Amino acid sequence: MPSVNIGWHRDHQNKIMSMLLNGVFSMEWTTAYITGNGSFKDEVLKNLNKSNFPFMPGSPESDNLYLLWVDDRQTIRDLKKAIGSKTVLKYRLQVFQSLEKYFENLRDKNQSVNFTPQEEALIRSMTNPMEYKNSA
Repeated sequence: MPSVNIGWHRDHQNKIMSMLLNGVFSMEWTTAYITGNGSFKDEVLKNLNKSNFPFMPGSPESDNLYLLWVDDRQTIRDLKKAIGSKTVLKYRLQVFQSLEKYFENLRDKNQSVNFTPQEEALIRSMTNPMEYKNSA
């Protein structure tokens, strides 16, 4: 009859129990919305698969917005590291934790810039070429 190392079995069992108690197997998923320039989805998924980052692919919300589910213990920084800095910069990727934050960002980009009267006067003076004629 083959001998069984009971000590190894007990150690393995204790390790699994410790992992269960520390929440290793109890994972919650949070949403991450990724937006960027061009068709970034395929490259992002390829990089995430290579990195073994815990995620579930979602569905494209639009041409430039992609939904992922991410382990709630991971940060946005961890997600961007897994995607890779070259890809993040290449497509100018931004990650949002909710659609509300994404739309808030869009609203902020679309708002016109309001200048004070002093700033407007300064801008007008900078665009007047006669003022700079003798300044050089």
